[in-house]
Amino acid sequence: MHGIIGRATPFLAVVLLAGCATNHASSDDPMAQKVTPLINATTRKATEEEAFAELASLGNDAVPYLVGHLGDTRKLPIKHLSLINTAPDAFEGIRHYGPEVVHDGLSAVLNQITGKSFEFVYNGSNAAERESDRKQWQNWCVGAYPEKSSVCRGGG
Repeated sequence: MHGIIGRATPFLAVVLLAGCATNHASSDDPMAQKVTPLINATTRKATEEEAFAELASLGNDAVPYLVGHLGDTRKLPIKHLSLINTAPDAFEGIRHYGPEVVHDGLSAVLNQITGKSFEFVYNGSNAAERESDRKQWQNWCVGAYPEKSSVCRGGG
């Protein structure tokens, strides 16, 4: 019996730690269950592009959850992001960016969904600009989605 428990303990620790690191909303929240795995998928080369496209397709309901993840500065494996330009006054069919970290890509997706922009971090930036961007998105989000204010701030 000790052998099974001994082998299971490291696995459980990894699963629990991973859940703590990426869970920004209640585990029974359906949108959190969609957004968090997709954001994690942006950090893998094989799934990055599809994950960002899927996040953009979630629309306005996902915005507080995306804002809640703006503190994520994990490096992206592919420093390229293309989004279909849905703006009514678009002069190009596809928008191209060069994000360096998850935050940069999420900020571009948030701009895609909402039309809002704070700091231009979509092509990479520095820590101070990302932090300013995060705070401005959070403040806007709390005003736009008051019922999701804790999610906007990165909490559950």
